[in-house]
Amino acid sequence: MDDSNSIQHSETFPVKPPVSWVMFPHWPEDGDDWIHPEDRHKAEGLIPSDVIFRREATNDDWYELSYGDVTLRARPVMVEELPEPKYKMGEIVELANQVDGDKMSTGRIYAIRWSDYHREPHYYLIRGDLKSQNAYLAKDLKPYEPPKEFHAMHTYED
Repeated sequence: MDDSNSIQHSETFPVKPPVSWVMFPHWPEDGDDWIHPEDRHKAEGLIPSDVIFRREATNDDWYELSYGDVTLRARPVMVEELPEPKYKMGEIVELANQVDGDKMSTGRIYAIRWSDYHREPHYYLIRGDLKSQNAYLAKDLKPYEPPKEFHAMHTYED
C-alpha cells in the first residue's frame, strides 16, 4: 500500500476547526501583537474576561472573534475552548418556569458569560431598556414563541 497517497489526502483537511467557542480568562501572551492592529482597541474590557467568543477560522492567518456586535481578528493563541452556547446573542427567550402565567417574562440575550461554578454559560437578558443583573442557565430559558392569538390575528387570508 502506498502511504504517500493517504498523506496527501490528509493535508486537504483544515488544521483549524471552522467554528469554535472560546474565552480568554487570562491575557494569552506578552504584548498585543496577536490582535490585528486595527482591532486592538476593541479588546479592551473583553480580554481577559469570562465572555464567550464565537471563533471562526478565516482564509488567512487570523481568527475572527465575535461577541455580539463586536468583531475582532486575532492570531492563534492559547484560549480556553468551551461548548457551544445553547442560545445566541440577540436571541429572544422566555423564562422556562414562570410563576405567573399571565405575565410572560421574555427578554433578548445581551451577554453570555462563562460560569466556572456551573461549568456552563450564563445568559443575561435585556427587557426594554432594562438590563437584568440576574444570570440564567440554559435550563432556566426556552426559545420565545409568540402566543397563539398573535398568530391567529396576523394570518393573511385571500
